Amino acid sequence: MMGGDKAGEERILPDQIFDLIVLGGGPTGLTAALTAASIGRTAAIIDGTPVTQTQFSGPTGLFSKALRDSAKKVKVRTLREMGLRDTSIWKQVQDLTMDILDASGKKNLAAIEGNRVPTVRGTAVLFEDDDPTNSKIKIERMDGKTEYAKCRKLLFATGSRPMRLNNIAYDDVGIFDSDSIRKLSFLPREVTIVGSGIISIEFAKIFNYLECKVNIIIRSSSFEGALSRIGVDHDVAVALEEDLKSSGVNLYFDAEIDSIEKPQGAHVSEEPMKIKIKSSSSGQHMADVTSNIVMTATGRLANTQKLGLEEAGVKMEKGTILVNGDLETSVPGVYAAGDVVGAPSLASTGIEQAITAVMRMFDQDELTDGTWMSIPPGTGKDPKSLLQSPLQYPIGIWTLPEMSFIGYTKRSAEKAGYSNVGEGRASYANTIRGRVQGINFGLMKIVFEKPSGKILG
Repeated sequence: MMGGDKAGEERILPDQIFDLIVLGGGPTGLTAALTAASIGRTAAIIDGTPVTQTQFSGPTGLFSKALRDSAKKVKVRTLREMGLRDTSIWKQVQDLTMDILDASGKKNLAAIEGNRVPTVRGTAVLFEDDDPTNSKIKIERMDGKTEYAKCRKLLFATGSRPMRLNNIAYDDVGIFDSDSIRKLSFLPREVTIVGSGIISIEFAKIFNYLECKVNIIIRSSSFEGALSRIGVDHDVAVALEEDLKSSGVNLYFDAEIDSIEKPQGAHVSEEPMKIKIKSSSSGQHMADVTSNIVMTATGRLANTQKLGLEEAGVKMEKGTILVNGDLETSVPGVYAAGDVVGAPSLASTGIEQAITAVMRMFDQDELTDGTWMSIPPGTGKDPKSLLQSPLQYPIGIWTLPEMSFIGYTKRSAEKAGYSNVGEGRASYANTIRGRVQGINFGLMKIVFEKPSGKILG
């Protein structure tokens, strides 16, 4: 019987010491557990997915992609012209979205079960103890019961949550963050989005496809300035801004919400809210807009609270877990990967970190030859190392149409020490296919070192 469990109490996890326990059932956590199982190690997952959501159906990122796919399939304008009500149209959108999420969850669950990885739905806390070889966790199950487990290695992959603005009264009815937008229960006519990052741009295009009037409130004074923080090239930022404007999306720069007035005695789906926008720099009134919903996407915070981390001696910095290049924390045998360790906070980098952490914690050989570039064995996968080597990871933005990039921009390459940097650009409009199909949007850009021609991005 595991120490701390009561005699006769029903357990979900086998009563054993696992090689690895993973806290978190998102892409990073699933990858870590399945990687461990693939090399013959015993692994278990503690998954905190809410009971209202299909288990292992993915984080906010997958939801937005599923909603995007549904928005492409459902032709709102046509259905309205046919006489369908918005309630029926939104129900179709929801059903299509849930079908995608459920299918993803079932595939993930099948992989977990096929690799004999036991799971517990709940939350866990790391115990502070004197055992130098094993970690002990207390699991608060969603059925209200408690159990304890031990493992030789422990990995935190608990993800992140949206940062909420202090001056906005979120109600998850008409005012949402980028996670709670899942709860939207009607098809809005007018949408206001606060933020200028990947999530805000993706949702702006999704709602634009759903025939919504979209406003984006951007604190930065320019689109290029806002997007440069996530590594977007100048020309790509300009093209993206032009596409948003040509789609009818209203962009408010150097702006923030001053106040939101909700309708009295009516639902926001029937009567829109009145929003006052002010200048971020001067505080002066800028504009008045109406909107059925408001969604903020102004950054994310690591889920590191109430996990027993600091009590166990795990070092933190600004809410994120500090790790070395192998993703190990300041406590031997305790690892972290994904959003909990900070930037770049992408599903793709979290998955890569999970694989690296597991292979190195169990002293396994790593695959070092990538499809893009050769990565020397032992290369650090911590946030600092990744951000210093942008050629290691690609970034995709699921706008409509899509955008992706990898490596340096000309400006960042020069900042990194490359002295002679060139650029090559090709517009889709100048290709034969672009001319035949009448497509004027889109470009491809290559950043390279001169005179060697080495591709930098």
